[in-house]
Amino acid sequence: MKSFLNPNGKPIRYLIRDALLEFIREQSYQPGDQLPSEERLQEIFNVSRLSLREALQLLEEERILVTKHGSGRYVLSLPSSLDIDISNLQSVTELLSSYNISTENKLLKVEKHFPNAELCALLQIDPNQEVLSIERIRYAGNTPIIYSIDTIPLRFLPDQWSEEDFKGSLFEYIENRLGKPLRYSQATIHACRLEKESLPFESENLTWILLKQLIYSDFTEPMIYCRDYHRGDRIQFHVRRVRR
Repeated sequence: MKSFLNPNGKPIRYLIRDALLEFIREQSYQPGDQLPSEERLQEIFNVSRLSLREALQLLEEERILVTKHGSGRYVLSLPSSLDIDISNLQSVTELLSSYNISTENKLLKVEKHFPNAELCALLQIDPNQEVLSIERIRYAGNTPIIYSIDTIPLRFLPDQWSEEDFKGSLFEYIENRLGKPLRYSQATIHACRLEKESLPFESENLTWILLKQLIYSDFTEPMIYCRDYHRGDRIQFHVRRVRR
């Protein structure tokens, strides 16, 4: 029986949506195949009809399912990539774990340096205040799927730190080790090419989705500037928009 208890606070409709996608894959459904009835899906996932319908509606909006009135719901298309809800603030480590993806986290570089004008403006610091930049790659199997550069003002870190501190979740390190809860982020997304000669993989012929985030520990204090390059042929984003 599927459990939808979630310590990260992800809305249950998205958890059920993810479980439905996993169910479609496990059962080898193909476009045109009919899903079980709502009553049967309720039994399979042990959820309320309202929550189930909200999750099914998400998949219809994403053009993965289609409803034929009087007949039922059918698979319209199969997701070819990891489909990520970006309305929740999560670290890359938390995000991939929530999708049950086994990854290898490779730390490329941890570097102290003085910020350029852009970093000064974003992080609200002076040019003489050092920052720490952390470069990492996440692999799914042998495939690099996310390349990250995270920058944090050095003043937030303890005097004694090591590269080992940054091999796991940066969010977890900041919240649990430093005691700084992360509240929200301001983000932009755009497609780009990743041209970096020092990377240990071929990137020039791929399209990447760059997610830039300025993450705040309260409503006024920017704490991390994140640049996450997501491999465009493996990852896509979705967000629920409401007309007001």
